[in-house]
Amino acid sequence: MRQFTLLIIFAVGILVGTSCSNKTEEPKKTVGTSTKIKGDSTLYGLACDGCTDSVLVFLSGQGGDPVNYNIIDASKNRKVIGRPQVGDWVCLIVNGTDKKKADLVINLDRLKGTWVNQEKPWLRKRLDAPSLGNMDAETKHRIDSMIKIQLKPVEIGFALRRHYEARPVGLEYSRNKNQDNPVVYPTPKFYTEWHIFNGKLVLTEGALRMGNQRKVKTKYNSDTVEIVMMLRDSLRIRYKDGKEKGFYRKKTS
Repeated sequence: MRQFTLLIIFAVGILVGTSCSNKTEEPKKTVGTSTKIKGDSTLYGLACDGCTDSVLVFLSGQGGDPVNYNIIDASKNRKVIGRPQVGDWVCLIVNGTDKKKADLVINLDRLKGTWVNQEKPWLRKRLDAPSLGNMDAETKHRIDSMIKIQLKPVEIGFALRRHYEARPVGLEYSRNKNQDNPVVYPTPKFYTEWHIFNGKLVLTEGALRMGNQRKVKTKYNSDTVEIVMMLRDSLRIRYKDGKEKGFYRKKTS
């Protein structure tokens, strides 16, 4: 009887030990965790129920309870980039002295998408008007008409996707390889990655595979830009040199 009792106690001990072990080893769950760059002070997470024009209810990507951040001053200073909606992936910069106040809020779900503007192609120098002077009027008119069609503005920009993937938009540049083409098309920057770093948007160039070909570059650059304004269908950014550029959202199928 004593042996049977000891056996039961031993079995219960094993079950309890296993249960505690499993509890200890269970990984912490995260919500919308960002691939954070070293030195980045930005916080990433989700907008929760209760967000208003003056308060951001924020659930950190590292878990825990939602935190209310005062965004009144940020709103006045136009530093709430894309109004947060419940469930949106957002990031924020906390005020240096008041930890319950956010100086900047960016709706990253709203930021994702395809952003373009229109840029006009230009004529190759060797096919300027003087080189057409010896042609008869009919031929010249026909060539001029064809060139006008090709000189229509094209959409140039970038697409920001999930997992910090970016893609250039406006690949008409490939036509530039044809030296017989009288028109030269603008070339988009080959952004392949994007991140947020201390509240600014970092767009990084890289190699891009197009079918069996790969865009080869010997040097990759990054543009760190400030998001000046973002509405539902428009985006404006400021580069380091102070120049600003506007884009509109291109709807894709």
